[in-house]
Amino acid sequence: MHGQWESLRRLVRYRLLIPVLRSAHGPEYTARGVANGVFWGLTPTVGFQSLEILATWSIGRLAGRESSLLQAMIWVWVNNPVTMIPMYYVFYLTGLRMVGQAGSGAGYDAFVQIWAGNAQLDWSARLLGIFRAIGVPIFAGCVPYATIGAAVSYWWALGVVRKRKLRVRHGRFAGAQP
Repeated sequence: MHGQWESLRRLVRYRLLIPVLRSAHGPEYTARGVANGVFWGLTPTVGFQSLEILATWSIGRLAGRESSLLQAMIWVWVNNPVTMIPMYYVFYLTGLRMVGQAGSGAGYDAFVQIWAGNAQLDWSARLLGIFRAIGVPIFAGCVPYATIGAAVSYWWALGVVRKRKLRVRHGRFAGAQP
């Protein structure tokens, strides 16, 4: 078990943190990319997230607010096969409250069964069945998490990159390149 955690820690460090820290662009460029990825990663739109990121990135470019497309594509993985169902359940519960149906959810096991019960269907029929069962609450419920997640990740990445660039500039970072 210790080896698996160490592997996960190394993966997160080398695939998520190091690229943020070593970007040649300004801190805002990197932070906007991270926020773009986290925003779409905190939505129940798996399968469309790359297109959403690309659209958001393109609009940002047109508006003069360029961002790191690479960072966005990396950070969208906050939503992954391990985190997806629990995240969607939280979105669902939040959405039920937002649409005035709090307490009408049938529990986590029933929620997971919605996903498993449609597994034998083709992709489009499966998506339609899931959407009919939980669509409105899950999409409403993701909005606060996606918005807050994007804001927090933007400010986090901005702070991290600024601190590193300052340390590198002053030579207080081991192996720093001017």
